[in-house]
Amino acid sequence: MTIRSHDENSSPRRDTGLSSTHKYTSFAVGMIDGLVFLSYLFEVDQTVYYGITILLKAFLLFARNSGLTSASRSSFAFLFSLAIIEIVSAVSNDVAILSSIRVIVFCVNLVVTLNFVGKYYWRGLVLVSATDAIIYLTMLETGRITEIYGRYLFFANSHPNLGSEIFFGAAYACLLSSMPRLSLALVALFFVPTFFMQGRAAELGILCVAGILAWNYAREMRPAGRTILFFSIIGIGLVIAFNVDLAAAIDKVLLLDDENRGGSTNASGRTLYWTAALAAWSGNPILGAGSDYPTRLGMLQPHNFFLYPLACYGLLGVIVLIIFLRKFSELAFYGRFVYLLPLVPMLAFNDRFVNLNIYPTIMFLFIFFEWDKLDLYRRRARTLSVAGPRRDISSASP
Repeated sequence: MTIRSHDENSSPRRDTGLSSTHKYTSFAVGMIDGLVFLSYLFEVDQTVYYGITILLKAFLLFARNSGLTSASRSSFAFLFSLAIIEIVSAVSNDVAILSSIRVIVFCVNLVVTLNFVGKYYWRGLVLVSATDAIIYLTMLETGRITEIYGRYLFFANSHPNLGSEIFFGAAYACLLSSMPRLSLALVALFFVPTFFMQGRAAELGILCVAGILAWNYAREMRPAGRTILFFSIIGIGLVIAFNVDLAAAIDKVLLLDDENRGGSTNASGRTLYWTAALAAWSGNPILGAGSDYPTRLGMLQPHNFFLYPLACYGLLGVIVLIIFLRKFSELAFYGRFVYLLPLVPMLAFNDRFVNLNIYPTIMFLFIFFEWDKLDLYRRRARTLSVAGPRRDISSASP
């Protein structure tokens, strides 16, 4: 099976022939999104931080003077449905206004950011995130990162899952940045702080990204180089097999026997989270419990992408799930399934549905951007299939 690189499947309209203004603004917006770690490092209020960044993006979009892209417009159905459902559920459940504002801001941010997505956006995000990783590891080495039960927190004692999501998002951006050699090194860099923060879903996702990048890179090598690489991997594998306790190594990464987060805890209590989400849904099956129900009702959060909209919005949440899954499944069916694989552990175990953090934002950006390319391709194919016979008939001899 051939895994084609991101650019090989890119529409010629996307990144080639762009003006310098488009390239620089896309890179700048990627850097803006990559700098989110500063809001944690300096303990800036998230609402204020994201409000400022959205204004900066809107200014850069205005400076382009090119209007909304088709990728941005392709997100309207999902985001408009999400915003309306959030308002209806919020009114029904007396949701805190700040919680609803965050959902609306997420929608606005996605619409604006989609106008900049492309390899220059991903490169800006990746390179700034590398600075994030270096700063974090430096602070870790100097003892300025707090440790709790062997798990290191993120900046300013924020939850390690937040940091793990940021580094997973950066690693995923490597997959799309068209920088194969540098990306392999950076993915390894992003894995290290994720390992210290014990973000296991993110670790699995990053390892999947590394595998895809390595496969793509190997395919670009000359036959002699691939042969050397092949036998080198076999040699390293044999050395590891005879000298390393693989079971212990796997446990070290996934913490299967850890007393706080191992298998005896039902996947770190995930079954308890999922059960609580189903209970929240059953309590209000039509409109859900509201987007702030974990805080307002004192319940556990879902820790599952698909349970989140059900618990928050009830059957109304099925609408946004259907829109999302339609695009997701079409991308998988039409040859993008390999690039969707790193998202699977995050969808299953991560505690995010809609959030302004790098993940899940990068997931929505990728899916809407790639689906728009797919839709454009299919519309062109239909046009050619209709126009072709007409040209043949008109050019035929009487």
